[in-house]
Amino acid sequence: MNNKTSWLSPSEALNRPFDAEMDDEFVDDEWLELEATRQLGFHIGNIGLLISHNITSELTEVRTICSIPNTVPWFLGLINLRGNLVPVFDINMLLQIENEADKKRMLLILGEGETAGAIMINGLPMHITLSVADKLDILPPLPEALKPFTPVAFDRNGEVWFTFDHLGFFKSLATKIAT
Repeated sequence: MNNKTSWLSPSEALNRPFDAEMDDEFVDDEWLELEATRQLGFHIGNIGLLISHNITSELTEVRTICSIPNTVPWFLGLINLRGNLVPVFDINMLLQIENEADKKRMLLILGEGETAGAIMINGLPMHITLSVADKLDILPPLPEALKPFTPVAFDRNGEVWFTFDHLGFFKSLATKIAT
């Protein structure tokens, strides 16, 4: 008899659906109307950003980043992730938010293949439980660089969390990398 346990990879574990019936983008209210749901969120300074449940994400230690000459300081360079070159961005530096010295710096990789990008984050992502009652009618102020990519906000226990269009954000950064 084989009692071998089948473990999920870190990427699969972070991205497993919490409710198999929820297949829509999480910026849509329909899934919230059904019941409360859990999302994965992370912080850039004091800004909470949510990762859509259908986005591949991976958390990893900071690895060797190959810098690219003549680029903006917040573009840290490229990493090799299983044969794919992935750009690495320091969003804290871009938004001029001071890093928290007491928290471990990690790389959060969003997307996969050619659309993947990595963000330097402080600390670990966390699961956030949201419901339709948490959705804010008016978005709180945000840095200009983030506004177009955070269309919906939620207030959960006094902390604001924004949905995050990482792909649109990465594409906008790509146009600003060269100095």
